[in-house]
Amino acid sequence: MGATVNGARTFLNLLAKACKMSHMRGFRQGVISILGPEAATDVFAIWDPLCIVVEALIAADNFFNQKDVEAERTGDEDLDLV
Repeated sequence: MGATVNGARTFLNLLAKACKMSHMRGFRQGVISILGPEAATDVFAIWDPLCIVVEALIAADNFFNQKDVEAERTGDEDLDLV
């Protein structure tokens, strides 16, 4: 049976890329100038912890980036997903 990719994989790939780009010089100042100081503070209150969690998960294990296997497992086979 083949492997399929669901939308979660794409979402996490894009989120990881966005978090990486948010570390670029001038990102914070750009967001502040676009949204204003108060709205930017609200955005960063959510964005910073979200990126910390995503980056920690990626550093610990790249499991989210694996393809989803839709085969039934009996428990006897190896669990190595490549």
